Amino acid sequence: MEKPVPQIHKKRIDSIDLLKGLAIVGIVWKHTVHPHWCDLILISAIFFILSGTFFKDEPFVPFLKKRVRTILVPFLVFYLFSFLARLLFHVAHHHTLHGFDWSAVLQLFTIDSGSLYLSVNIPLWFLVCLFVMQLIFWVLNRLIPQRHRTLWFLLVIAVIYAGYPAIEEWRTLFMVNVALESLPYFIAGNLFGLPLARYLARSSHRYLVALLGLALFIAVQYLPVEWPVLSLVKFFALFAALLALLSYAEGNRSPLARFVRTCGESSLLIMGIHVILLAPLQPIACAITGKPDLLAGAIALALTLLVIYLLIPVVNKYIPWAVGKRR
Repeated sequence: MEKPVPQIHKKRIDSIDLLKGLAIVGIVWKHTVHPHWCDLILISAIFFILSGTFFKDEPFVPFLKKRVRTILVPFLVFYLFSFLARLLFHVAHHHTLHGFDWSAVLQLFTIDSGSLYLSVNIPLWFLVCLFVMQLIFWVLNRLIPQRHRTLWFLLVIAVIYAGYPAIEEWRTLFMVNVALESLPYFIAGNLFGLPLARYLARSSHRYLVALLGLALFIAVQYLPVEWPVLSLVKFFALFAALLALLSYAEGNRSPLARFVRTCGESSLLIMGIHVILLAPLQPIACAITGKPDLLAGAIALALTLLVIYLLIPVVNKYIPWAVGKRR
């Protein structure tokens, strides 16, 4: 079997880090009081596109070791930390261990628990899904001939969408079904994400990409049909538009840009602990405003990000392995 040609990744592209930072801020906002346009499906799709953009082909053993270190180990750390945090919240609220759901720690191994999957920290579903998705993509990337690689992967996308209704009804361990449903976003990011970002970094026509991307996103949004493939078109169009707009901020050293960049670089930590921090911080925000309104949501968002921002250097220095980093 012919070995796929490795993809060469040059220096980091700033607009990708900025987009990753904005996306993770959107994830946190989604889990407090938020405006209706803060859509979790959209943000998750952008994250899958970004993940595909960063994928680098390598032999299976190094590939698996890296995914265990950067996805699986952090997942287990956040999973156990979240379970212990929920236990402490229960004791603090009820002053007893009676009634605590000890079986929640085993939810990782349930097949169909709907919105209660990983209820100790629901956003961790993304890490489970991403780990499985990358395994599937690695196999496909090795099986598919490098000649006409793009066409072969577009055919894979077509097959997935042709069987989409059946995949939606399928129930599996470890979110294999969701990984297959979302795989087209990862493939699109791998095929087009990095070339697009590099083009935008040097192009003088970035504004045209931004305008066309936004126009296509809006046009598809209001089509009277709901074909699954249109979600891919819509979300990738928005990805391209946002990347084009953020390319104007390449190298920007303002405090806001540095903050967003830091959020992007530490998105795994933010993904893993923001829900646990929101548990005590959201009531504080609601007490400040007197009701659970958008202002309370914005305050909870700011407080959560502030706490995590202060934690980032501590975690990176003392327990970098917990967030998939080396010393």
